Amino acid sequence: MREKSMQWHESAADDDAGVERRRGRANERVDRVMPFAPRKRPSGAASGARKRVEDDSVGGEKMEKTDERDARELDERATTKGASFASGKNRVAGARASLLSFEDDGGGAEAAAEAAKAKTKKKRSIAAPAPRVREVERETVRTYDVESLRALAAAQRAKEAEAVREAEAKEAWTPRAPPRDEDDGNSGIPDAKTIAEVKSKREAARRAMAGREGADYIDLGDGRGRDGTRAEKPSIDSVVEGEDDEEFERAQLRRVFRDEPEMRKSAQSVARDTMKRKEANVSIEKAGLEAFESLKRALEASVSTSETARKEATRADENAAKSQSALAFYEKELKSAGERYVYAQKLRDYFKDACAMMQDKKLIVEELMEHYSKFHVARARALTQAMNDEFEESTIEAEAAAEAAHAVFQRGGSQSDAKIAASTAVQDAVLKGLVEEKLDDMGRDVNMLMREKAEARSKRRQSSSEAVRVVEDEREVELFHKDWSEAQDAALAMFKDASDDLSTLTAVKKHAEDWKRTHLASYKSTYMSASVPHLFAPFVRLELIAWSPLFPPADAKAPASLDSMSWYAQLFDYGMVDGSFDEGDEDANLLPKIVEHLVLPIVSDAVEQWWEPRDPAQSRALASTLRDVLVYVEPNSCEEAREVVIAVRRRLKQCAEACTIPTYAPAVTACAPDAARHAESRFRLAVDVIKSALAFDGVVERDALDRIVFDGVIAAHIAPFVRLQLFHPAACAGSLAAIVDALGASTGRAPPSVDSLREITRALVAATKASDQTDDGTATTIARVAVALGA
Repeated sequence: MREKSMQWHESAADDDAGVERRRGRANERVDRVMPFAPRKRPSGAASGARKRVEDDSVGGEKMEKTDERDARELDERATTKGASFASGKNRVAGARASLLSFEDDGGGAEAAAEAAKAKTKKKRSIAAPAPRVREVERETVRTYDVESLRALAAAQRAKEAEAVREAEAKEAWTPRAPPRDEDDGNSGIPDAKTIAEVKSKREAARRAMAGREGADYIDLGDGRGRDGTRAEKPSIDSVVEGEDDEEFERAQLRRVFRDEPEMRKSAQSVARDTMKRKEANVSIEKAGLEAFESLKRALEASVSTSETARKEATRADENAAKSQSALAFYEKELKSAGERYVYAQKLRDYFKDACAMMQDKKLIVEELMEHYSKFHVARARALTQAMNDEFEESTIEAEAAAEAAHAVFQRGGSQSDAKIAASTAVQDAVLKGLVEEKLDDMGRDVNMLMREKAEARSKRRQSSSEAVRVVEDEREVELFHKDWSEAQDAALAMFKDASDDLSTLTAVKKHAEDWKRTHLASYKSTYMSASVPHLFAPFVRLELIAWSPLFPPADAKAPASLDSMSWYAQLFDYGMVDGSFDEGDEDANLLPKIVEHLVLPIVSDAVEQWWEPRDPAQSRALASTLRDVLVYVEPNSCEEAREVVIAVRRRLKQCAEACTIPTYAPAVTACAPDAARHAESRFRLAVDVIKSALAFDGVVERDALDRIVFDGVIAAHIAPFVRLQLFHPAACAGSLAAIVDALGASTGRAPPSVDSLREITRALVAATKASDQTDDGTATTIARVAVALGA
């Protein structure tokens, strides 16, 4: 018995060792099948779990492939295990090996070797055999496919993530300070305080996870069967040789089959906890940085979106305001366009009627202007003819008287005989050329009328002891004023048949100014500034008929100036805005254009045809008109104005050359008074030419005037005549005084050519001092002349 007891104990020890070996191999196989089963970890388990989670996230694809391969192997081996278990003892042994190994890696062969060893020993137990337990066929086939493993892994990760969130919720987490911008000179590296806070939080998370770690050992059961009853240890007496090994194997298989669901459930729970811990152990710093970066990007995106929205709103407001402004502008433009159209139609009709009316009146206006020129020419020719006839007859009479007196003196006759001879010669000299008859087309004797006029002039000269002065024929003057008055009446009645809006310059000007004031753009685009001179021209022409540059009206003493006329006053401010013209406004040239095209031609005709240079009154009137004209028309820029100035200089020069003064001997002039009067008349004519020439000072160049006056008149004609008058101091003093009065202010600038007058003055002064017969008046005159001439 003792030997049997020892053998039983040795057999039990061997059995216990075999169980331990089998249990170790089973754990190894479970680890190979479920690598996620829990194991005991060091104190740094949290860090390792996070590392495994990171490895799993990196090698997720590799894990999925491994899971698929393991699932296929499990299916094959489970099928093999079920088939072996169904075939008796060999089936039970094969199923035991298959369930313990979960893979065909040699575990079955090892189990078979152990069974053979037990049979070889043929040890029999002295204990009573255990009661047979009815073998209950259980379903041992389990399916481990890819989808199940993936679902298991996902559940484990969710569990670990929830555990991490619970650990993190225990203490507040503060995100790291965001990296600073490089613009302010700082880098994005966190400071020491931030690093310390992150480390402390990481250690707290590790400690929290360390307490949640499980053990490596997996309890596969408590020794109870499926029915919950614990197997009784057989006694030594019931042990039967050959059956102990089989009974042990059956007990182990029952334990495995009974505890398999709990083992799988425990393994799955451990795997889920492991996956959750892996997810929970993800780097807090990395998650915080990612969260902060995400928030930062979201903030930047929201700020950018807000700024963009604000800009869009501002731009929309601006566009709306611009649209409103444009709408108001276009509405205003549309309304203005309608008004412009209506106004343009009215203006078109108005100016169309005005132009048609003026076109109809054009011929009448031109005829009136032609008539105006004709009666001016007629009066000028009458005056010129009268002066020429007067001086011609006077010259004939003087020459006849001087020759008769000179002939008497040559014969040695007395002075009385010379006077009688001179008087007789004068009576026959004028009528000698008019004796013959000169018939016109009507058979009338033209010389008869001329003889009557000559006799009348001769009687007038004979009755006057003073120098002859030409006087216009009163009949010619009356005819001139009559024609002029008729022309003015015709001009006033020119537009009587037109409406009030078309008959006056004021009405037409008002329409043009209203157009410019209300619609300046269309006024400029239609070149109205270039058209208004032609539009106003007929009215100006008709008013100019009442004006003459040479002759005054019947009730006036001098011609009217340009600025005193009505058209000048009305057009002077035409087109002005606030009393001035805009820069580049063509209307500022309205008056110059009218003066150039309407007034200057009349002045040119007056200079060439109407003006008598020997009449100082006409010369002064013409000079005044030219000064007004040259204000608007400069000779340097206007060819016609330059021609007018040249014509004035030419005619003055011709008169200066024609004003010769006869130099009769004092004895002849004493016996022939007609000769003396003629010489005096020619002297007065020369003085009038001087006055006429000096009237154009400022119009004609001063050098040209000095040559005409001092060289052409005084030095050439007056000085010889005055020198002969030294025999009569009173007459000489009177002539010098007349010259000084004619020169006026020009006496001071007298050139050396008038030194002869200074010599005459000095001689006259010396003669008066030597003579006691000089009266006070003559002496005073001589003194004044001497001072004026600087003698």
